Amino acid sequence: MRFDQARDRLLTGQVDRNDWFDLRFRTLHHYQRIEQHSALGFSGPRIDLIPHQLYIADEVANRHAPRVLLADEVGLGKTIEAGLILHRLLLAGRAERALILVPDSLTHQWLVELLRRFALQVTLLDEQQSQANGSENPFDSGQLILASQSWLFANPARQQQAHQSHFDMLIVDEAHHLDWSAEGSGPGYQCVEQLAGDIEGLLLLTATPEQMGLESHFARLRLLDPERYHDLARFREEERHYIEVAAAIDALDALPGDASARASVDAVADDRDSQALLATLTHPESDAAQQDAARSQLRDALLDRHGTGRVMFRNAAATSVASPNAVCIWCRWRCHPPIAESCAVWSATRTTSTSC
Repeated sequence: MRFDQARDRLLTGQVDRNDWFDLRFRTLHHYQRIEQHSALGFSGPRIDLIPHQLYIADEVANRHAPRVLLADEVGLGKTIEAGLILHRLLLAGRAERALILVPDSLTHQWLVELLRRFALQVTLLDEQQSQANGSENPFDSGQLILASQSWLFANPARQQQAHQSHFDMLIVDEAHHLDWSAEGSGPGYQCVEQLAGDIEGLLLLTATPEQMGLESHFARLRLLDPERYHDLARFREEERHYIEVAAAIDALDALPGDASARASVDAVADDRDSQALLATLTHPESDAAQQDAARSQLRDALLDRHGTGRVMFRNAAATSVASPNAVCIWCRWRCHPPIAESCAVWSATRTTSTSC
């Protein structure tokens, strides 16, 4: 006779040997050490350890509910970055279900990549598969749902079912195809906007964030943070002052000794936290370590406050191996790793160029 309860097993003498207990004890400690490691979710995938991909994945995955635009150039691994972020969130328990919308020609590529590189089992959903579920919601048939954009965007009934199903993360590939204008938006944009309104996490992938013009770029930022990007005219006005912010960030390296640099930074550091960091940086009694820390924090604060660095990440092929200590301050994108001399705008006319 065998007992399931620990008390009954102990009273009847049904106990394991000490070496088995020690093995289970060490195994649990090993699992605990892995789950607390900072590389959780990044060490398991079958990928090359490319710095810019790991940097973006770590930066984004550490957020509670990330809503970002991944805008790396073609071939730099946006799919890998999205997979790393999703893999990390699933293992950390901050996401349980995800909806992945990709162009029809890329559905099998995503299916294979997620399975081969990240060991993620996804459910490829189409109309035939949906009908096989009968009256049940097909979007409830799996933990990770992969669907074609053309199929979902053209089917309002399926959109309603996707909206009713609970997801923690929405991933949209080739997001520059989402059609939006101030006068109206296309069915694809309306579908993603409705889903993004209820799903906390959102990843938009595109290699050409401004190919369709500033208005289209604003439309994607509006999906990520509708409260921050709610007015196109205001967004255009903000862009006109990016050169001033870029000059201020460039002037940080000249502090604390240059008075003109202090004035340049002071003109754009218009919040209390930035002013406190500037005071620490220019204080005569601050040591080198305090100044370096204040300079780095103030640079990040200015990029996050005035640009799109909080929601947009972009790497260029010519700059992906640049110095990690430099910052591309002339383009509107916050490049990761940050770049300087290798940026196309850096070597061009600084006062007239507005984008990479």
